[in-house]
Amino acid sequence: MKRLNVAAFLLLCAASPALSASSPWFETPGGDVRLVTLPRAADGTVRAMLDIRLHDGWKTYWRDPGGSGIPPAVSISGAELKFIGFPAPRRLGDKETHYVGYDAPVRLPLTLDAKAGDGAITATVFLGVCKEICVPVQAQLTADASGEAFANPLEEVAIADAEASLPHGAGDGFKPLSGRFAADNKSISVRFEAPADGALPDVFLSGASSFEFGAAGPVRREGNVFVAEVPVLNKPKVYDLAKDPIRLTVRAGEKTMESPLAIE
Repeated sequence: MKRLNVAAFLLLCAASPALSASSPWFETPGGDVRLVTLPRAADGTVRAMLDIRLHDGWKTYWRDPGGSGIPPAVSISGAELKFIGFPAPRRLGDKETHYVGYDAPVRLPLTLDAKAGDGAITATVFLGVCKEICVPVQAQLTADASGEAFANPLEEVAIADAEASLPHGAGDGFKPLSGRFAADNKSISVRFEAPADGALPDVFLSGASSFEFGAAGPVRREGNVFVAEVPVLNKPKVYDLAKDPIRLTVRAGEKTMESPLAIE
């Protein structure tokens, strides 16, 4: 994948761990980040989120930046990371440089399994924030809700809002139909249904092993179906789409959908 040139590199390390349900805000030139956790449920599940508070004019990247940028990476100690969610992104950049991400504060909900531990949870985070320059940022964020019998209502609401911001699954009138690789394997033709009112939808592909995708070309209508051609920047030699499917994310106005894409 082609990456943005990094004009400045800041390797930042968090201060002392925070023995509370929220880590301290970790400040960066382009924004701040913190880890928020709720008390462990009876089955060991911990609901949490990575809270990214971007400064005005700064941006950060989605899980597949679309050809240039730094995809976020999160590793967890003190628990097992079972799920990380991403709200539907936006297409950013200019005619020369396209990428996929967020230009406003964003919260990434996490689901953790803490059966094997009952203390602090640490997230090691690597992400990029970008304005005139792109700044990769590394931080260690520690939170500990093990001593709390009840969740902080404000933190519980914030995590619930983060979970609610995720794209909905496929449904009637808003769903993937099929994907097909081009003969040269350099693109995928994606067919889907989406609400037809307003501007044409934005299409994003991600996931499945080390696949990497570029920004989709212009979406077109074919009857009641939308079609988009998505560049394939990297196609691994070995992959199993039955176990690790390609995911289609669509933004149609303020409505969003995400679902596995069946490849013909």
